[in-house]
Amino acid sequence: MLEVTVCPECGVPHLFNVEISWLNNGDIVQRQNLNARAAFIECENLDPLFKNIGDIIGMPIERLVINITARGSERFNSANMPKQLVEMIRSKQIDIVPIAEAIGMRGQIMGYGKHEWIDYRYENDEDDFSVQRITAPFSVALIAGSYAGALSAAVGGEHGVSYKEEEPGVYQFRTHWDKYQEELKKRMAIVPYNHQEGDLALEPCPSCSGPKALSVYEWLPDQGQIKHRLSGHRMALLGPQLMDPVFSALQDELGDTIPETVVEAQRRFVRTGFDFSDFMGSEDNFRAGLALRGLGNLQSFKMAGKGVRMELDNACLPLLLLGFVQGTFELAFNIESNIEWDLAEDGRLELELSPK
Repeated sequence: MLEVTVCPECGVPHLFNVEISWLNNGDIVQRQNLNARAAFIECENLDPLFKNIGDIIGMPIERLVINITARGSERFNSANMPKQLVEMIRSKQIDIVPIAEAIGMRGQIMGYGKHEWIDYRYENDEDDFSVQRITAPFSVALIAGSYAGALSAAVGGEHGVSYKEEEPGVYQFRTHWDKYQEELKKRMAIVPYNHQEGDLALEPCPSCSGPKALSVYEWLPDQGQIKHRLSGHRMALLGPQLMDPVFSALQDELGDTIPETVVEAQRRFVRTGFDFSDFMGSEDNFRAGLALRGLGNLQSFKMAGKGVRMELDNACLPLLLLGFVQGTFELAFNIESNIEWDLAEDGRLELELSPK
């Protein structure tokens, strides 16, 4: 059993709150790296999203998503992993297994699924491998790519990954030496986060000082899951600096219509009945819900005549957010809609929805 220290007031694990910080502008950043933004979001949509994108464009994209994520994960982890630790791993002064197990434990607290380190070989030759079992991964594609990329950052070189489903919801991932496509190496630039001041404050927990609203979520560390106590929606802490480049690289690979395709794929998933009612309500509730997730600072949200206008500063994961808002709007009114949006370079997102 994974023993985790939690806040006696809100029930949030100490490790979760000390790793990230909620800012005054609707953003979340890593405390140890203020240039790295984070998002605490619903994650059950991610693999269906990739499938929907593939259905829309007429070809599966999972392998491409895995490869793109692996490259982004390698760059992200290389920038954040202490050089001394990397040198000790590569010179075999320390065993990689305890480090891998600690990373898996952290992943369970962040909602990534239950991790089990199974086996590995590390002799710096073509027969090297590592095997990990993950039960209920937050996203099969993203966790596969993240695993391969993190390994690349730790031991060097480039690694591919394959997986098989041992039983429903239980996956075994296996890595091997590989080569990334040269095009992906050029595209996967990690853009540092630049803070913009805001005037937004979430009510703090009187005990741990994290957002009090986190108390509506239940941490299940042994299962590697975080769930909303009422809706049952599963959550995970993700890095937009890894997610957004995935969509950018998909656009480079598959064409300029990918942003619209991502929005449409997300809309389709929400329309299947993925209820976000806890997220909506008043404009103040919507603003707080976005900020708790680190998705930005809502400036205005108007719904009139079955239309919606929204303005959001510091937008995070904007394509997913657009599809979510459109799908939720259509569910609420049982209509089809048209969507128009503009995303400025400074992160300001403007959205307009109207009935078809």
